[in-house]
Amino acid sequence: MDPISITGLVIEVSRVLSSLIRYAKTVQAAKSEIRKLSEELFALKGILEHLAAQIDDVPKWQESETCPFDRDVMARVLRTTDEFLQSLLMDLKTAESKFERLKQTLKWPFTQTEVSEHLIRLERVKSWLILVLIADHKSVDREMQHEIRDLTNTLKEDLQIRFQERNKLANRELLKWIAPVNPESSHLRASKKQRNGTGRWFVDGHLKTFLSQDENRAFFLFGKSGTGKTTLFAQAADELTYMTSQSQHMGFAYFYCTISDFASQNAGNVLGSLVAQLSGTFPSILDEIRSIYNKGPSNQARRFPIELSVLEAAIVKTASEKTKIVLLVDAINESHDMQLLEASLLRLASLSTNVRVLITTTNMNHIKHHNASVLNISGNSRGDIGAFIKYRLETDDMLRTLAPEFQAEIEYTLRRNADGSFRWLQLSLDNLSTQRSVRAMRQALKNLPSTLRETYANMLERIAPDDWKIAREALFWLSFAKLPLTLNSLNEIVVTDETSTTLDEDMMLVPPHILLEICQGLITEDQDGCLNLAHASVKDFLTSDWIRSSRVQYFSLDPTTADLKAMHGCLTYLGLDNFAQGYLTSPKDPAKLRKNHPFLTYAANFWPQHGASCGYGDPKQEMIHKFFATRSLPGRGNYGTWIQVLLRTTANSYTEDTVVIDGTYPLYYAASFGMAPVVKTILASEPDIDINAPGGRSGATAVWIASLRFYFEVVDILIRAGADPSIRDPGTGLNVLDLSRMAPTRYRNNLGLRPILARPAPWNEKLGK
Repeated sequence: MDPISITGLVIEVSRVLSSLIRYAKTVQAAKSEIRKLSEELFALKGILEHLAAQIDDVPKWQESETCPFDRDVMARVLRTTDEFLQSLLMDLKTAESKFERLKQTLKWPFTQTEVSEHLIRLERVKSWLILVLIADHKSVDREMQHEIRDLTNTLKEDLQIRFQERNKLANRELLKWIAPVNPESSHLRASKKQRNGTGRWFVDGHLKTFLSQDENRAFFLFGKSGTGKTTLFAQAADELTYMTSQSQHMGFAYFYCTISDFASQNAGNVLGSLVAQLSGTFPSILDEIRSIYNKGPSNQARRFPIELSVLEAAIVKTASEKTKIVLLVDAINESHDMQLLEASLLRLASLSTNVRVLITTTNMNHIKHHNASVLNISGNSRGDIGAFIKYRLETDDMLRTLAPEFQAEIEYTLRRNADGSFRWLQLSLDNLSTQRSVRAMRQALKNLPSTLRETYANMLERIAPDDWKIAREALFWLSFAKLPLTLNSLNEIVVTDETSTTLDEDMMLVPPHILLEICQGLITEDQDGCLNLAHASVKDFLTSDWIRSSRVQYFSLDPTTADLKAMHGCLTYLGLDNFAQGYLTSPKDPAKLRKNHPFLTYAANFWPQHGASCGYGDPKQEMIHKFFATRSLPGRGNYGTWIQVLLRTTANSYTEDTVVIDGTYPLYYAASFGMAPVVKTILASEPDIDINAPGGRSGATAVWIASLRFYFEVVDILIRAGADPSIRDPGTGLNVLDLSRMAPTRYRNNLGLRPILARPAPWNEKLGK
């Protein structure tokens, strides 16, 4: 133990106390919290001073093999206390400018939760140090030793938590880069569907057998939509969470591909999330990735996607001789990168004997699984259909009051007709439990729909004809939106159509939650306030061939025209008179506008993505040009509102963003989103346009932003029209010629730029340098 470090801690405590006293004089709202922290720090200072005074006479307990204290923990406690004090000093640091100091006097830097955590940590450190001072290994009784050991273990856990917190904070931006999608909310939704007695047949049998054997290191859980794959998947994830907590040589990560979140369907995001989760247990998995991250531009928007090969290499390296890595990916069939993702996961399983991969899917037709196990849970292969029925009969308020004979009849009928579909089973039991009498229940059991699609058709038939239009609109957006929508945002778009010119209070649905009642059983609201289809099978039904010639054909949805319809809906919404005033002139107004019009953020960010999926040819061009033409209105009109929302303007960025909106021409954004036909039309209609004009926040050119995003057709059009690819992007210092020299990625080949750049031009000589 170094006495200087203890003396140094005394000095650091004094510095923190000085800062707290300064805050106490200016921040009225935090008097109580400052007092509590000050009291604990004064006590800590006294203990450290007493310990420093005795340090020359090293206690005998420290030399003994029977020492009740963990000397390593002691050193780490002191080190952690120092780090803790340094972080407090940083948060309480006096601002340099007079204006910043004025702002600082109005704000206490800690939340109540953070203050509570600091107080708990201080109390633990104090308690441990007090025991150090009073303990003598010859006189310490057994009860005291137990207390010391318990506190030592608690401190070890606290130190581990602090380590993970620091690691997470240090890697926050890096993890945001590789893992923009968090699967936790999807897991919460799936876990809520678990029922006692179900799923153990899979977890205790198939899952544990798969983990223990070495032949097939990939496992496909296959079944038609509605058979409960996601619920089994969630149960497997929970089981593996427990298993990894009991072992230092096992790592586990999971991911859900969902129809409501386009980003969750990206192969890079899936693998990145798996690596991010594993980094909590194995921090070294990020070492190589961090070096790549540190070499990239500081601006996140200018970063290239991390390559799958880098993520794969990190996982394989972590799966060492003593460490097993288990990866779970649900609903791979929902991924638009399905083949790329499937190949990556199988490659991981083949590259390391200690990697296991479990995948769920509804489609095995194009999945190569010659080295994988496959479990088909369709039909009656599941072992828990009966357990689920019994659970509902015992716990449902209506069903549990029925006579045993009728309960047995219900169980027999449902087991006979379920065909492995938990979704059909659940809806059938829900239908029975809503009946008002036993007679009605017997009639409902007799007329039970034989299939899941018949069940859904019955549910749609129950919707009142006056509500058909808004119900169909709601089902459309929840089926094809690229990001989960809140109830308020959905309410806005379902009442907007191509004839709408404005959106006012009289048009809004009353009450606001009426959509949940109209579409009961078909849509749900999750814990984050977002709406989702009640099950992926709802979309399968609405887009099926069967519904197009059925009695509910009005509700059929065409996936081939969905993106065009969505883009049209978004542009119609953005073109409303509500947004014709252009960019807002008060720094606080942009956030207020986004709050008052919740669909605005989705429309602004995703109409180009819907457009990219359906192409930008006629008649879509006319719609886009009409929208771009609003730039001639005051404040840049609807175009100005769009860009302000796209930039996520805040009070701090307001001044900078207004300059960007005024100075950036539509050509830049048309190129940025790969709108090749629109770019052609703009260039043809405006022959004198400054094709190299800087745009966006970083001042990049149109040809640079198109190259960065791999829109090579747009790059070709712009260069033929005179764009200069040698102009450097201010944000990265690179130009298009630099991009052409970069190594290809698994997503796109940057070398595709070279033929475009090889044509004779004034800048052509720079290509060979």
